[in-house]
Amino acid sequence: MRIICVNTGKKFGPWYTKNLKHMIDTYSGLKYDEFCEITQEKHQGVFNKLQMFDLYRDGENLFFDLDIVIRKSIPNLVRKDLTILHAWWRDEWHTPTNSSIISWTGDYSHIYQKFLEQTKYYEETYHKGIDEFMHKHVDHKLYDKVCNSIQGHEQEPETDDWAIWLFNQRYFMFEQGWSGWWRRYLISNTA
Repeated sequence: MRIICVNTGKKFGPWYTKNLKHMIDTYSGLKYDEFCEITQEKHQGVFNKLQMFDLYRDGENLFFDLDIVIRKSIPNLVRKDLTILHAWWRDEWHTPTNSSIISWTGDYSHIYQKFLEQTKYYEETYHKGIDEFMHKHVDHKLYDKVCNSIQGHEQEPETDDWAIWLFNQRYFMFEQGWSGWWRRYLISNTA
């Protein structure tokens, strides 16, 4: 089983990758054989995530965004068929999928190949990133409600139901000067 993250460009420093691995190793309960970080910047922004489908064509694969918090043991998220998050917390106008957690087994390199057919078009057309690209062009399944979004939950959650919290572009909340319940799960030398 392989865990994958993508850290390209200047948005996230090396601390974010170390922090994700820390939370996986400390809280998640996941057993894995390999932790992989994609750092080569080939495309515009989040479209660099699509490289993972070309690079990892075998075995069980589980991808996590860097701006998440793992608080406790997570449910089994490894899937045979390509599975992405259903963005049930989003407004209807936004795309109904979210690429913060993705799993697949085997060869799904056709996703990256499709993107390469019209790279500039997809990068310029899909302003919502690969969430929109995958929703419109890739056969996929959806996870049940396996996580929540920090949006509207900046205070300590009333229940401890969620093992994973997505910060959805609020990665700056990991930096010094921000306080909140999530900080106790981060590796000590914060971003």
